[in-house]
Amino acid sequence: MQPATLRRHGQRGTYDLESVKDVFDNCFIAHVSYVVDGLPACMPMIALIMDDPEAGTTRCSGLGQEHGNGANGGLVNGVQKDAHETFVYLHGHPSAKLMEMVRRANNSPSEDVESTTETNGQIVNNSVGEVKVCITATKVDGLVLSSAPNGHTFNYRSATIHGTCEPVSSKSTKLAVMRAVTQKIVANRWEEVNPVASMQVSLVYVIKVHIDALSVKSRSGIPGIQPRNKEKDGPDVQTPPWTGVIPLWEELGAPVDSGLTPNVVVSDNLKAYIESRNQRQQAYSKRAASS
Repeated sequence: MQPATLRRHGQRGTYDLESVKDVFDNCFIAHVSYVVDGLPACMPMIALIMDDPEAGTTRCSGLGQEHGNGANGGLVNGVQKDAHETFVYLHGHPSAKLMEMVRRANNSPSEDVESTTETNGQIVNNSVGEVKVCITATKVDGLVLSSAPNGHTFNYRSATIHGTCEPVSSKSTKLAVMRAVTQKIVANRWEEVNPVASMQVSLVYVIKVHIDALSVKSRSGIPGIQPRNKEKDGPDVQTPPWTGVIPLWEELGAPVDSGLTPNVVVSDNLKAYIESRNQRQQAYSKRAASS
């Protein structure tokens, strides 16, 4: 696995999977960027970093392309044994553009084989090579207020993953991903609700993203004071401005009943999850303000 090395403020960068996973685990939504028809696209999605439920199996490539610079080594006869068994999992409706691209790439016999169609008098190349994505997740932990405009910033944690997409056909893996998605929203929720309908499993399209590069960039602590040349830039304001950090955290509110399941109370598990998550988010933001 290769790090996505930071170009600026390199001291703020970390390059281990656990640090990246921690950021993703604390974000409900990530953003997935990719290129479609030569144009950039970005979609908010739930991104799960988890071990392969079927760890130890081999990866088959329908493209016959080597990954000499990838994180997982090269392909041998179109089959790749991954050097690690942790991936990013994405899910969505099969008609979504990213899912369609991954499906087309997997069905292509070779990246060199072109498929063209004519649309509105224009020839469109429908061939799809491997689908690469950039996935990011960011938590803002505080507003950092300095004594001058250019010293203002945020305390934050931002994780980035570059990877290569592969479709998942295994029903057991799909179920594992659906369970993980439910647990990401509310811990232990899967055990409290009805079993998922088999039709819903068949409707979900799941992508496994092989991690090619990753990084975390973060900031914590008090603001820096930007130097000023009073003769050139003018005098300071008469009343010195307050400087410091305003901690910021995401808070879950009190549950609002839907009316769809009358006479059912909020479970102890749900109450405990709301309280514990709120406490963790608040505690981290306050620590980051002074660390």
